[in-house]
Amino acid sequence: MAEPVLSVVVCTHERPDELRRCLAALAALEDPVEAIVVDSASRPPCRELVEEFAAQIRDLRYVHEPEPGLSRARNRGLAEASHPVVAFVDDDAAPAPDWARRLAAAFADPGVGCAGGACRPDFAAARPGWLSDRLLQFAGITRIGDTPREARSSAEYPFGANLAMRADALREAGGFSERLGRIGGSLLSGEEYAAIERLRELGWRVWLQPDAVVAHRVAPERLRAGYYWRRLWWQGVSRARAGRSRRLAWRLAVAAPLRLGMWVATRDRFYLYRTAETAGYLRECMRRPARA
Repeated sequence: MAEPVLSVVVCTHERPDELRRCLAALAALEDPVEAIVVDSASRPPCRELVEEFAAQIRDLRYVHEPEPGLSRARNRGLAEASHPVVAFVDDDAAPAPDWARRLAAAFADPGVGCAGGACRPDFAAARPGWLSDRLLQFAGITRIGDTPREARSSAEYPFGANLAMRADALREAGGFSERLGRIGGSLLSGEEYAAIERLRELGWRVWLQPDAVVAHRVAPERLRAGYYWRRLWWQGVSRARAGRSRRLAWRLAVAAPLRLGMWVATRDRFYLYRTAETAGYLRECMRRPARA
């Protein structure tokens, strides 16, 4: 019997329909994986739903994490994983049949500590005309091209919906910061960015593997303008919590009118909504003193 090509951690919180789609996709993978579903304080727990797939996914485990929080759930999944490479997939993402081996292939290079694949949109309803590809990045949709390559900058870091790391390296890096990441209804983020930055500090390289594809659900709420105002506000809060800097605060403040100008010129709401990031950052910085 073939050995798993990687461990897959799926963190979920009260989204049974999305989780069922994700597990159906994992059941259809062409290569064996160790699948770990971390139930992050769902009410009711989703154990029975997961057990429906026990006959279809050879190595499937259910883990209940009573305290909510995406970072906490991911860290629990990391602790449970037994494979040297652990992948994280959102519960609203459906991997393609060849996804596991293509993502695992990136780690044939011993210097790669983190790899991410492509997240392609699966729209739950008609896409509005104002929702540009740039803005879709804040709904978890990647723009990494078609050629496997090393990430050129932090702006190209992989998204958490389709992300893999060397398990021991991630443990050495301290896992995911539980000060960041989704908790309840907040849109706090930045935990993947912080973990990847720590891996790079430890000497690991970050790789992009576009042929490792997941279909990432763009839910109806992510097709509404209000979501992007909230999402970018929390983006600013996340950046402030990850590391306040008066210098960054100044840059964001200066960028705000420039972004408004870009919106007027292009009518791409990406620039308009990014002013909410500035507001969220400055508001969070005012709560406590910023670093010089």
